[in-house]
Amino acid sequence: MKKISLLLCLLVLLTACPMDRGACIHVKNNSNQTIVVTAEYILPDTLWPKQPLFLTTINSNQSRIIYDSDVNDGYLQRMEKGERLTLFVLSKDSVNSHSWEYLRENNVILKRYEFNADELDKMGQPITYP
Repeated sequence: MKKISLLLCLLVLLTACPMDRGACIHVKNNSNQTIVVTAEYILPDTLWPKQPLFLTTINSNQSRIIYDSDVNDGYLQRMEKGERLTLFVLSKDSVNSHSWEYLRENNVILKRYEFNADELDKMGQPITYP
């Protein structure tokens, strides 16, 4: 019985966001390929960031959580105040084969999501690719 309780607690810790609604973003990969995601606060009409703050790999039919610390924004306060966070989805093969500069300059991207806190609430979580 102790092992089952311990396993359940571990699963909750590994899969749950903090209770504050804006502390994390859950991303699910429903495609048949491995993807890489990154996010940053940038203007909607600009190129990607010069260097990513983080890169998170998500295998096919898996999900990952992007935490507020990943985008250097405690409790995603900037997003809560109306700023739009941009989430980039890239192919792992592309990330492994090319420099970030090449990916950025050639816009080698699978999908781009932009949202503030209210828009994320309307979209619902997890954000699902594709």
